[in-house]
Amino acid sequence: MINRIWGFVAGVLSIVLILFSLFVFNARKVEDLPPDLVCEDIVVLTGGKNRIKSAFDIIEKFQAKNILISGVYKGTKLEDILGNTRVVGDVSVVLGYKALNTEGNAKEIYEVADELGIKEIVLVTSDYHMFRSLYEIKKYNRNLKIYPVKVKSTFNFRFVFLCFKEFYRSLCILIRDAVKGIVND
Repeated sequence: MINRIWGFVAGVLSIVLILFSLFVFNARKVEDLPPDLVCEDIVVLTGGKNRIKSAFDIIEKFQAKNILISGVYKGTKLEDILGNTRVVGDVSVVLGYKALNTEGNAKEIYEVADELGIKEIVLVTSDYHMFRSLYEIKKYNRNLKIYPVKVKSTFNFRFVFLCFKEFYRSLCILIRDAVKGIVND
């Protein structure tokens, strides 16, 4: 009986390790976007190193006209966020103060996209955060076309730790939503 339990535990741990390895591989994978992509709207999620700078660096590349920075702390001004980063061209910047987490980002993006009639966005967030961000945003914005731009993190212990946190959170959300789907059917 003990051998069966240990065998089961080893099997579950092996599956989790394989899934986590795939999660890390997916985080590091560079998304191929259409080379001639023009998208007027960029959404950047706060919380990770270089996300905002990266969003402003790609304005010209996508010929963007609008940037939504989602998850801004109350009372924070654009000047506080930008620091030395300069805004290129005639770009409108909207600060989203409602979101407190990734699900909140998704709801905030839905509200802004709905209000402004936005059909497609370039989404900028950290590589380890992209999977859950896409999942949550697509849950609330089914018709929104999303072009992911991952801010590449340095591959070190901190990155692996952040990947594990995101993997765990993503797994919990997927299980929660699957259970909700079964219960609601």
